[in-house]
Amino acid sequence: MNVDYLDMESGGIRHGELRDYSHAALAQLDRAYGYSSFRPGQLEAVNAILNRRDLIAVMPTGSGKSVCYQLPAMREGCLTVVISPLRALMRDQVQALRSRGVTAALIDGGVTPRQRRSVYDMAHGGGLRILYVAPERLWTDDFRDFTRTTRIDLVAVDEAHCVLQWGHDFRSSYLRIGEFIDSLPDRPVVAALTATATRGQVPEIAASLRLDRPVSIGTGFDRPNIRFDALRLRPTARRRFIVDWARTHGGSGIVYCNTIKECDAWAARLAERGVDAAAFYAPLPDRDKARIQDGFLDGSPRVICATTAFGMGVDKPDVRWVINDGPCESLEAFYQEAGRAGRDGGPARSVMLWTDSEFINWRYRIRAHAGGALEDPEARERAERAALGRLDAMRRYCEAEDCLRRVLLGYFGEDRDGEHCEDCGNCTYMADCDVDTAEPRRRGRTPRGARGRTAGKPEPAEPYEPWPEDETILAFVRERQRLLGHGFGDSKTIRSLMGASGEDVDDQGLDRLDGYGMLAGMDEQHIKERIRALVTAGLLARGKYHTLNPSETSETNPEDQ
Repeated sequence: MNVDYLDMESGGIRHGELRDYSHAALAQLDRAYGYSSFRPGQLEAVNAILNRRDLIAVMPTGSGKSVCYQLPAMREGCLTVVISPLRALMRDQVQALRSRGVTAALIDGGVTPRQRRSVYDMAHGGGLRILYVAPERLWTDDFRDFTRTTRIDLVAVDEAHCVLQWGHDFRSSYLRIGEFIDSLPDRPVVAALTATATRGQVPEIAASLRLDRPVSIGTGFDRPNIRFDALRLRPTARRRFIVDWARTHGGSGIVYCNTIKECDAWAARLAERGVDAAAFYAPLPDRDKARIQDGFLDGSPRVICATTAFGMGVDKPDVRWVINDGPCESLEAFYQEAGRAGRDGGPARSVMLWTDSEFINWRYRIRAHAGGALEDPEARERAERAALGRLDAMRRYCEAEDCLRRVLLGYFGEDRDGEHCEDCGNCTYMADCDVDTAEPRRRGRTPRGARGRTAGKPEPAEPYEPWPEDETILAFVRERQRLLGHGFGDSKTIRSLMGASGEDVDDQGLDRLDGYGMLAGMDEQHIKERIRALVTAGLLARGKYHTLNPSETSETNPEDQ
């Protein structure tokens, strides 16, 4: 099992120091969830809590973090308080627990005083297993009265990265969770769980929550089933790109927007083009949010246009793609949103669309609001620097020319073997190249498909036989070169020939060139084979970074060659 116990000065432990509750935990897992085995890291987290050890667990999106605290919370006579950031997240969790026969409740602004008293009475009587609250609830008079007279066995802080990212800016209650825990008559076990804490942030979160010698568990950040792409597209070009994407890519999808106005605009655009779409954001009435979210889980609407309010805790396993209409303020936020895709383990896509101006806007917002919840000027300045640093990391991801997966994992402190993943927008260029003619982009790189060949003995090229579509390909490459002065790789060339939009097509006028869209409906693999044949015949040339360019002989009709 690939579980890494992080070496923290306050809590590094050996396996032998923990009593093994595996048998009982597996039995409860089967009864409550119908699973016969744990996912990586879950059993270790459950064991830590059952051994009454504080815990901080960093596990990727879709890894089942909630099981880590829910399973121990099902013990008879125990009460768990879960501190969670979003009502929609809490609501879903409570509904799921009740469906499994676990007594769970939620207290938020929509719960009446009478309903709160009923929840408190149930907890006093030992009939409540799990109570969900937002951090702002902790210091209200009625909740403080409740916690002074009721034993709490476990406090679980879900989405614990919010302690650092939100606590310094606009939800200061996150900074007081540790103080709340210390104020309880009997200190409970404390479990902090997140998908997006870097190794450097783990001790910061532990210190803020005042964890006592915590067991620290990390299971890795990689989501190998998600393909990552980052495309520099102006907002005007995105209209065609996102609409075309939603119409041509099956399955459920999410379009993340940075404003409520854009959520409504995108939902309207998609609906006008026949896509079953709806907007989702925090100010919507609770009834509407519940209706939209429940419908999305059932398959209609197929596409959600949402702000970050639809990020954490949305557990729809078959989301096939996520598009970000503009950069996030951090890679942590991006990882959360991209991680909504492919939770069932099936192939999924994450596409980040961005421009320079959007990063300028983010810097302005950060300078205006970062550290706003802090009184100390030096603390506010540190919070601002940290926020700007996270934004810079987001920009480095967008601008990266090497492997996007490697950049993402590296940010979270996880090294990746090899320079290329073969499944991100910056690595797949090798798949678009002719392995006989393409040179590796970096020293030591072996083109995919070239392994096993005898060095210095290239296979003989087959005689060139022209096809009707060859002239279309050549004409498009020639005109593109005249327009731009440079070429693109095979993949973008094929998409242009097939009439795709976006990815700089709209911005650079490629859709006006001779040959654009002329091969729409043709098999993509066939076009790739024709390009390879034209390169082999010397009618197309490979430029720097394996771009396609006209050769000196390409101006003549290929049938004359």
